[in-house]
Amino acid sequence: MAIPILFASVSVRAQTETTKLNLRGTIDYGLQNNPSSTVYRNNAEIAKYDNKNALANYLPSVNASGTIDYNAKLQTSIIPAGIFGDEETRLQIGNKHANGVNIQLDQKIYDQAALIGLKGMKLNSEISDLNVLKNNEQLIYSTARAYYDVLIYNEQEKLLKENEKQYIELLRILQLQYDKGVIKKMDLDRTRVSLNNIISQINIAQTNKQLAINKLKVAIGMPIEDQLTIEDSLNYSQQITLPVEQNFDVSQRYDYALEQKQIFMQELQVKGQRALFLPTVSGYARYGANAYGSEFGPSFKQWFDYSAIGLKVNVPIFNGFRTMSNYKISQYNLMNLQENARLNTQNYKLENQNANTQLQSSYASLTTDKDNMQLAKEVYDASALEYRAGQASLTDFLNSDYSYKQAQSNYINSLIKFLSSRLDYEKSKGTLTTYINQF
Repeated sequence: MAIPILFASVSVRAQTETTKLNLRGTIDYGLQNNPSSTVYRNNAEIAKYDNKNALANYLPSVNASGTIDYNAKLQTSIIPAGIFGDEETRLQIGNKHANGVNIQLDQKIYDQAALIGLKGMKLNSEISDLNVLKNNEQLIYSTARAYYDVLIYNEQEKLLKENEKQYIELLRILQLQYDKGVIKKMDLDRTRVSLNNIISQINIAQTNKQLAINKLKVAIGMPIEDQLTIEDSLNYSQQITLPVEQNFDVSQRYDYALEQKQIFMQELQVKGQRALFLPTVSGYARYGANAYGSEFGPSFKQWFDYSAIGLKVNVPIFNGFRTMSNYKISQYNLMNLQENARLNTQNYKLENQNANTQLQSSYASLTTDKDNMQLAKEVYDASALEYRAGQASLTDFLNSDYSYKQAQSNYINSLIKFLSSRLDYEKSKGTLTTYINQF
């Protein structure tokens, strides 16, 4: 019995048409349209601008400013008595209008914390890229699982409809036999009950299929009101193989790679906090001009320029233990990341072992159910032949038919379970994307 599935191209759809996708198509659709993909792509862009912010800390900055002042009441200065006479002298120095413009360039010369921040630029981009890949892997996984859910109900529906056709034909023959008095009414009624059960099962399968399709739409970011069907025109046989056993390499997992990058980033954070204890040195160059006048208009006519070049040294002495507290916090955060990474590494190994065990078990069940389905078919064919020859009762025929249908259903369930277990296994190894890209 061939159970079909297709990994091929995506059908192009019009606005009012039904979208028909295969597994590869649903994955591609999800990677492009799921909102989480947009979020992580945006985060990658944010990381680029964060890097520019880090770089800006060590690039020169240029600022210009201007002022227009009206001194409504000039400040009074007092010259003590004895300098220009026996009495103190009171002076008001300045003009009613004072204007000024200046431009200043500042450049950091030494700032260890800023230099450490520059080292984190590449790491920040790598973390952002890994988050995109990890999200893509999760989308691939959830899409494939949702696709298999649709597939199992789709295959159940096809089997049930095939059985419905057989029972409709069988019921037609039995009706003729009953009209001729060859069989009892009980045999006819039992067949009708079986047919009604099949019709009821078809309705259940169709409902479950629609629910699974809606779940698949959500997984790939398709509007729930759009119509979606899945393609099925290729045999599964190429996928029913056990992978070659290899040593588990935890470094292939995006989770592990992200944890290591985050540890490195936190180590830089610790160094950056420690660098805040060090002095910083910066240089500046300033050029400006001032103009004065007793009236507004004339105050802009004559300007007196000035310039200055200098160094500025900032030595941190005491800020209420803020720097020390932040430094200690960063150290403890680093220790927590390292301990969690060690714990998660053991969990990743356990997850891989469990996934491998489940894969082996599902493969064994699949093999058994496949053999059992072949055996049930042989029994069904023999029973059908004996029934047509009048050598077997209707009860024997219906029992063999039921066993064959049950064996078919078990095989489909085992097949989908194996494919899902393979997804879990590849995801636990960190090779899910590579596995899917083979199809």
